[in-house]
Amino acid sequence: MRIKPAAFAVALLLPLCLIACVGALKESSVQGKVLSGSKTSTVRIEVFSDMQCPACRTLFVETLQPLMEDYEDNVSVVYYDFPLSNHKYAHPAAQYASAAAKLGRRQLLSVFEAIYKDQAYWGRDGDLENTVSKALSADDFLEIRQILQDSDSLAEINATIAKELQMGRQKDIRSTPTMFISNGVKEQKVEGTLPYLALKQFLK
Repeated sequence: MRIKPAAFAVALLLPLCLIACVGALKESSVQGKVLSGSKTSTVRIEVFSDMQCPACRTLFVETLQPLMEDYEDNVSVVYYDFPLSNHKYAHPAAQYASAAAKLGRRQLLSVFEAIYKDQAYWGRDGDLENTVSKALSADDFLEIRQILQDSDSLAEINATIAKELQMGRQKDIRSTPTMFISNGVKEQKVEGTLPYLALKQFLK
């Protein structure tokens, strides 16, 4: 996990046309889990992240969550799983999140919040079931368990995670989190965490 100190200043270096551009992004170019906005939002933030990575937790809790609250309609946050091999439980966490995505965005966001906020606990022994069960209704959690116990559904989820890992490697991702901020015309790569105040100042 590598965090670049210069990441704090990156927001101020992004092209001004990122916000000025009013053209919608092409929906066909988007994969991953859409956490806020839509696949055609003018500004898109694509995040490659590991759910057991402490820096990824910081980015989600301190930057992405307030961003999604303040810019829900105008900025799309798209998440891609990039579990690192040195994090034993990152892949199972990605499986739970992917299963939650099949239920809907509300359930997906609830699972994301629980997994990241409880990272220190399930990261010790991999008890993701306890963390996820507290974030959902009994019916929703039962449905997620059924998805993960179905061999075909699980194979599909694993194939998607593998595909997103490959996408990240093709984008030369070497650390998590890594973001790509784009308006469909220009794209800025940001490695490491980025304080929300810096990002918000730029988005204004």
